[in-house]
Amino acid sequence: MPPQLTVSGGLDELLELLASGAPADAFEDFLDDARRFGVTGVATTDVKAAVWRAMRVHTQIQRGRVREAGLTALIDAARDLALPYDSVGGLLHAIARRARHLLSMDMAYITIADEEHDHVQVRAADGHTSGLSIGLRLPADDGITTAGPATTAPFATHDLLADDQVGLHPAFEEMVRVEGLHAMIAVPLGHGDHSNGRAPRGRLYVASRKVHHFTADERSLVGSLGILAAIYLETTHLRLAAEARAAELEARLAQVSRTADRFREQCDLQTSLVDLLVSGGDLRTLADRAAASFGGRVSVYTAGGDVLVTAGDGQDDGDDTAALAIAVEMLTADPASAGGGRWVAPLCAAKDYIGALVLCAPGDLSASARKHLRLYAQTAALLVRRDKLTSGHDGEVRDRLLDDALSDERRVPRLLAERARRIGLDLSRPYLMVVARPESSIQSRTNAWGSAYARRMGGLRSCRNGHLIMLLPGGDAGAVARDVAAAMASDLGKPVSTGAAGPLTGAESVQLGYREAMRCLDAVTALGVEGGAGSARELGFVGALVSADHDVAGFIESAIGPVLEYDRERFTDLVPTLQAYFDAGGSPTYAAERLHVHTNTVTRRLDRIKDLLGPDWQKPAQALEIQLALRLLRVRAALSTQPESRAVNS
Repeated sequence: MPPQLTVSGGLDELLELLASGAPADAFEDFLDDARRFGVTGVATTDVKAAVWRAMRVHTQIQRGRVREAGLTALIDAARDLALPYDSVGGLLHAIARRARHLLSMDMAYITIADEEHDHVQVRAADGHTSGLSIGLRLPADDGITTAGPATTAPFATHDLLADDQVGLHPAFEEMVRVEGLHAMIAVPLGHGDHSNGRAPRGRLYVASRKVHHFTADERSLVGSLGILAAIYLETTHLRLAAEARAAELEARLAQVSRTADRFREQCDLQTSLVDLLVSGGDLRTLADRAAASFGGRVSVYTAGGDVLVTAGDGQDDGDDTAALAIAVEMLTADPASAGGGRWVAPLCAAKDYIGALVLCAPGDLSASARKHLRLYAQTAALLVRRDKLTSGHDGEVRDRLLDDALSDERRVPRLLAERARRIGLDLSRPYLMVVARPESSIQSRTNAWGSAYARRMGGLRSCRNGHLIMLLPGGDAGAVARDVAAAMASDLGKPVSTGAAGPLTGAESVQLGYREAMRCLDAVTALGVEGGAGSARELGFVGALVSADHDVAGFIESAIGPVLEYDRERFTDLVPTLQAYFDAGGSPTYAAERLHVHTNTVTRRLDRIKDLLGPDWQKPAQALEIQLALRLLRVRAALSTQPESRAVNS
């Protein structure tokens, strides 16, 4: 400043310093010059006051510029945080980075509360850190406690270790010393307004390795950043949750669409198969469609294992025996794997097995494909039944005649005879009624076997209450019962008890023959002969006396049990002696002749029998029970040997 500066010149220079944004040192230099050279017409104290006012204006201008820069940085941070982040972690890293640059500090980190485990975890960090790494767990209070009541407001300290108002957790204090931290400011990251007392979801920490007194503007900036960060965290969380929900809904929609497509395919296939039935299509057309649909070979078999039709390409070694065996044993119409790339679906009419559809195709079948195969099998069963009806040889029509005759005794015999005549069965000729009781595990196989056997013999077949009932031409009920029992034991692999009645003539005898055959079957079952067969002639009076409710084995044991036990243990012949004694009319002499032994031998045996059965064994009441027990033993022995001998002879 030149000597003797005028008032106007001094004001112009002060204004120029303010306008140019000169540093504070320039104003101090101006004041020094005014003191040395003076200002014309102005006292030194007035000059000094003017300079101090100018410096205050300068400070306000500089503060405004700093605020402007801070707000600009805050706006940039808001723009950065408003970007759509793929994860909350990415947003947290952006917040930490912006906070550190906003205050020009050394480091920044963010902790998120884990309320379930009562601790906080460092989720993001920016700047050079060695101890505050991502994933670090800290106490629930972040390792920092402040004097006074707990609050969610921001706090700041110029020096963590020297501030008496701040307490540090020992582990956190050690980390602060290692990091060399001094100044720190923290703001909560929550849901915006915390007036309801809800704890913040997390905290943002900005720290410096130098002692620093935070200004009000710095506190305001970092507080504003904390509010923005909380808002963006919440919106990002909601957006990501909405996107996850949308993705889940899209996945469900895709699943529903796939289900709808499969359902549409199923409906289209059902429609096409119904059209095939209505239009008079045949098994060949059905097999061709199935083979083209699955890309393999399709074969349709009868219940007897005969091939009805085969279509398509693929392995054709004819080895479908295992698949057919599985089909016979299946209790449902659902397809099953038979191994070797083969799938089998039984053809069923009501509960009867009438055949099987075998698919030989590469790879596995999906659930949808198995449903399609079941539809093809059901359609094949309908076509087989339709073809039998059309040809006039349908076994179901024949069997329905026997069902009707057994279910309604009031039917006019003449009408039944007429219906039988229409299918080629003359009920005026002798016929037999055969009833078998198979195990439940082979029920379906027995029914299928009975259908084939009845057709082969020119008779009828029915199923009632778990029994196989057959009306067969013939005149010897016992022989037919033994033939049927032996054939079932051979073909089915398990013994099946059988009862028979006849010969019968006339439609009016169907009910009578059925009841008599059932009584014979009950007698065979009550005698405990597994796989036994008999008619009224073989059973004699036993068939009329014994039913399923009586304990035959227990009766025999109570009557002659000690004698049976004595023979088993000592290999004696007391039971044959008893039989010979009663057959000889109670004469020991004639009994000895029958047994080809001496009379004294018979006498000694009778004395032993007396010791075993008691002194009253020859009295009429006990003697009758003994004779009945002996008779039952004979019948059981005869029945138990019949099926085996028949199987050997065949």
